[in-house]
Amino acid sequence: MIYRKTQAANIALAFLLLVLLSNFLLYRPQVQDFFSLQLHSGVAIGSLIDLAIVSPLLVYATFKISIKQVIGLMVGGVFIARFFIPFELFAPFSGLLYIGIAFEVLLILAELSLVFLVIYKIPKIRSHMIDMKTSALYSLIPSVKEVVTKNILIRIIISEFLMFYYAIFTWKKEAPSHPNVITLHKKTSYIAFNIMLIHAIVIETIGLHWWLHDKSVILSLVLLALNIYSVFYFLADIQVTRLHPAEIKNEKLYVTQGLSARIIVPLHLIKEVEWGAALPDKNVLQFMYRDFEPLEPQAIIHLQEPVEATMFMGKEKRVTQFAIRVDEPTKLMELLKVQ
Repeated sequence: MIYRKTQAANIALAFLLLVLLSNFLLYRPQVQDFFSLQLHSGVAIGSLIDLAIVSPLLVYATFKISIKQVIGLMVGGVFIARFFIPFELFAPFSGLLYIGIAFEVLLILAELSLVFLVIYKIPKIRSHMIDMKTSALYSLIPSVKEVVTKNILIRIIISEFLMFYYAIFTWKKEAPSHPNVITLHKKTSYIAFNIMLIHAIVIETIGLHWWLHDKSVILSLVLLALNIYSVFYFLADIQVTRLHPAEIKNEKLYVTQGLSARIIVPLHLIKEVEWGAALPDKNVLQFMYRDFEPLEPQAIIHLQEPVEATMFMGKEKRVTQFAIRVDEPTKLMELLKVQ
C-alpha cells in the first residue's frame, strides 16, 4: 500500500486510527466500568459498520489500493469485529462471519485457479521468455503478465519461485562476460554482509529455537520457518547479485539490485545522464549495493517516459529517473555515449 501523501489522506488516517481505537476501548471492561456503560446489540451493529464499511473506506482514502483490496478489507473487518465484540453481543450477527468466510474462500479459490492457468500455459510462457532473449530474472514475470495475467498474487508467487530457483539451482551458473557488462558489487562488502547475516540467522536459530521450544512450540516453529525463509532469501540475493551485473544488450540496459529491484530500459528512452549529481529525492529508485559506510550515486539516469521497474514481491513501480553506482563508472559513461 502506498500512502497518498495529501492533506485528505492525513485526515483520513487520523479518523481511521480514531475509529479503531474507539472500538477497541469500547469493549474493555475498565472503560465500561469507568463510564458506567451498558452495552447492547445496537452497539455491535455500530462497530460492524465502523470496521466493515467505514474503516476500509478510510484505508482507501489514505492509501493507494484497488477496489478488490477494499472488498477484502471489508471481509477482514467482520473478522476483526469478532475479536473486538464480546460473543454475547456478536452472536446475533454470527451469520455475517460465516458469509464473510465463504466469500473469502471463494476469492482465494478464484485467485488460486490462476496458478493452475499459469501451469497450463507454461509452454507459451517459456516461448515468450525465449523471445525476450534475456534471463529468467528479467523475463519470467513480464512473460506471465503478457501470456496469463497481471494479478498481484500471481506476481508474488512467481517472485517467490524465482527466489527459490536462484537460491537452489544456480550455483553452477556463471555471470555474463562481454564488453558491455559492468559489475555493481565487487567494490562493496555487499556479498560479505549477506554471508554475515546468514551466519547470524543460523546461529540465532539454533540457540533461540531450542529455548523457545520449551516456552511456545508454535512460536518457535513460526520463528524457525521465518529464519529458513530468510536464509533462502539472502542466498538467492547473493546469486542474483553475482550472476546479474549491469548489462547492455538487445538495445537495452538491464540493471538489478539483488531481489529488491530490477529494470529494463530501452536505450532510446535515456534522455540524460547526470554524472556526480546528488539524489534529487530519497524516494528515487537506487541501484547501489550497500556497504558498511554510506555511498553516494555516481549518476542519475533520466528517462524520456516512465519505465516499469519490478520491485520486491513482484510489485511494480513506474520511474522516470533512477540512481546508479557501478564498479567502473568510466566504462559505463563510455558505453552510454556509444549507444
